[in-house]
Amino acid sequence: MFPKYLLMATLSLPVLVFVGCTSNSNQHQTENQTISVTESPSDRQEDFSLNLDEQGRALKGYDPVTYFTEGKPVQGKAEFSLDWNGATWYFSSAEHRERFAANPDQFAPANGGYCTFGVVLAKKFDGDPKVWSLHENRLYVFLNEEVKTKFFQDTVGNFKKVSKNWPEIAPKAPEEL
Repeated sequence: MFPKYLLMATLSLPVLVFVGCTSNSNQHQTENQTISVTESPSDRQEDFSLNLDEQGRALKGYDPVTYFTEGKPVQGKAEFSLDWNGATWYFSSAEHRERFAANPDQFAPANGGYCTFGVVLAKKFDGDPKVWSLHENRLYVFLNEEVKTKFFQDTVGNFKKVSKNWPEIAPKAPEEL
């Protein structure tokens, strides 16, 4: 006859295997994260690292490539749009869309398109794509011309603050700051 502890272990094994095999059945793997089936979309953490307009567009629909190629902001068109990094990006031409797709980090605005001076203050203010600057081959946007002028009164110091503050505030909602 089996010893009592051996009998219990033998009978428990199929239950443990079943529980182990089914314990992850309420999860599905997506591209970058595991989301529980019982979790509603509103329960998930939103990505606040990009400044999006009401339509989910980055740079309020301006073409990020034209800042580099034409030296000015140009409104993009829906027909030349591309979804990248949780945002819809508009372009003025198919060629610009392809250039962006080949190297989005080269053209995407620094600090997610939030006002650069706001980041100095560890805040997230709306960035106006018509108030911008290229610095060390990166696109920076600002709330308005007055704020941009103030930022460049201490270029070196302010860029140091941006480098320090952005990693800390990037994942936070603007109202949390």
